[in-house]
Amino acid sequence: MKDARPNILLLHTDQQRFDTIAALGASHMHTPNLDRLAGMGVHFTHAYSSNPVCQPARHDLITGVSARHHGYFGNTGRPVADYGLATIPRLLTEAGYQTIAVGKMHFTPPREHHGFAHMYLMEELPDCRENDAYLQYLEEMGYGHIRCQHGVRPLFYHTPQPSRVPEEHHGSAWVAHKTIELLRTERDRPFFIFASWVGPHPPYYVPKRYLDLYKDQPLPQPKPMPERGSRQCPVSPENPEPDSLRMRRLREAYYAATTCIDTHIGRILDELESSGQMENTLVVFMTDHGEMLGDRGHYQKMGPYDGAARIPLLAAGLGLPRGQRVETPATTWDVSATLLDAAGVTPPQAPPFLGSSLLGDTAGAPDRTIVFHNATGRGRYVAAVGQGWKLIHWFNGGDEELYCLADDPDELRNLIDAPRARGPADRLRRTCIEFERDHGVAANVRNDAFVDQPYRAPPPHSLSMFPLWSSHQFPPWTTGYSQEDLDLIAAEMRDCLKSDTAYICREPEWRADALGRWEAIGGDPAVYRALFDAVDRAGK
Repeated sequence: MKDARPNILLLHTDQQRFDTIAALGASHMHTPNLDRLAGMGVHFTHAYSSNPVCQPARHDLITGVSARHHGYFGNTGRPVADYGLATIPRLLTEAGYQTIAVGKMHFTPPREHHGFAHMYLMEELPDCRENDAYLQYLEEMGYGHIRCQHGVRPLFYHTPQPSRVPEEHHGSAWVAHKTIELLRTERDRPFFIFASWVGPHPPYYVPKRYLDLYKDQPLPQPKPMPERGSRQCPVSPENPEPDSLRMRRLREAYYAATTCIDTHIGRILDELESSGQMENTLVVFMTDHGEMLGDRGHYQKMGPYDGAARIPLLAAGLGLPRGQRVETPATTWDVSATLLDAAGVTPPQAPPFLGSSLLGDTAGAPDRTIVFHNATGRGRYVAAVGQGWKLIHWFNGGDEELYCLADDPDELRNLIDAPRARGPADRLRRTCIEFERDHGVAANVRNDAFVDQPYRAPPPHSLSMFPLWSSHQFPPWTTGYSQEDLDLIAAEMRDCLKSDTAYICREPEWRADALGRWEAIGGDPAVYRALFDAVDRAGK
C-alpha cells in the first residue's frame, strides 16, 4: 500500500532579496511563477536568514540548531563540527521518506550527505567533475570545454555575463530538469526533494533574453547611507559609483538571474499540478540570505540590514490558506521545524530545535521575536526583530542600532538613544543576550550582559562588492590547471570584456594580488596585464 503521508518540496535559491517577487510589491520584477506560488499559499513578509551567509544558513536549515553545534559561523572549508547531529534529511530518511538533494548544498566535503539518500549536486565551485552532476551533464551535452560553468569569478565577479550555453543547458534550467525527472519517478513512499539553485548569487551569468528584459527599464533606487554613516560597515572604494551605468547593469543582471530561476520554478510547479501531486505536497520557497545590491553603498551578504538578512519565504499546500500574508517574524530555523511537522516527525530534544513550525500557531503570534547572527570575533553581531522593531548589537565596540521598521523600513534612523525607544531596545537586547548565552558565543555574555571588544575600524573592503583578494576563485575541478585549462579560463575571461560595464578593480595592491594568484596556478602574466589594459582603455 502506498504511503499517504505528504510529499515535501523545498525550492531554494541563493542570495535572493526579499523584495524580488512582483505579486508581493516588487512591481519592477517579472516573476509570474513565484507570483503563482504566493497566490497558492502563505507569504511570510518578515522572514529573516538565521545567519546571512551561504554555508551557515544552509547548516542551520538542515540541523535546526545554531553554529554553536554545527560549527559554521561563516563560510569555511572545514567539515561539520559534529557528525552526530540530527539533520532534517536523516530524520526524514529514517522516517521512510525518499530524500533527495538537487543542486547547490555547500556541504564540506561536498558529498557529505547529512542523511540524504540521493544527491545530484551542482555546486558553485565543485572540486572535481566526478562529484558534480551538472558538470557531467554539460560534458554529455557537448559543453565539457567550459571551465567557469556558472560564470567567471576571477576579476569579473560582478560583470554581467551572457550564458555561454543555450538556456536549456544553463544551471538554472538543469535544476528543474532533474527535479521534474524525480517528480515523474514512481515510488511507494513520500519524497523530500531539496531543489537548490546557485543564482541569483554572483557572478551574474544569465541567458541574454533575461538581461534584455531588464535593460534600461525603471528600477528601484538603492537605499541610501544613513546621515550618521556606519563605523561598522565602511563603504568599499571598489564599489560602483552611485547612479553609474556599472551599478545599473549590475542590478539589471541580478534581477535577470532571479527571473531566469522563476521561469524554471514554473516548470516544476506545472509538473506538480499536471501529475496531480500538488494536493499532497508541501511546497516551500526560500533562500539562504539576501543581497545588499547597493543599499547603504554595499553589495553582497553578511550584514544585519534587510537587504542582506531579510528573505522571501512562501509555503503552499496541505491546507494552508491561499494568498495569505503573515507579518509575524520567521526565520530559517522555523522552516526546519516546519519540514519535520509536515512529515509527522518529532524534532530531537538535544540540542533543542530553535524554530517553531509555521504550520501551527507560530504564524499568528503577534508578540513573537526572532534572532539572527553572523561571524565570530570582532566582526560578530547578533540581531533581534519583533513587534515592528530591529535591534543590532555589534561586539566590535558594543555599538547598537535600533530601527522602527514600520516607520523607517529603509533603516536610516538609528533610535538607540531615543527615550521613546527605550522599552523596545531593552526587550530586544534581553532576547539577544539570551540567544548569545544559550546558542551563540557563550564567552560574549557574562552576568547577563554583553562582553564586547574594544572598537577597531574594520578593513575598508568589508561588506563590499569586491572583498579584497576576491579574484582567486579559479575553477578547482580542473586537472591541475593544465595549459588547456588555463587557455580556456583565459578565453572565458576575455569574453567578459564584451560587457559594456566590464570592470576590474584598479587598486594597485588588489591587482598585484590577483596577478600573483593567476601566476601561482601557472597562468601567463601577460594574459592578466592585457585584461587590465583593456578595461583601463575603455574607461570602465
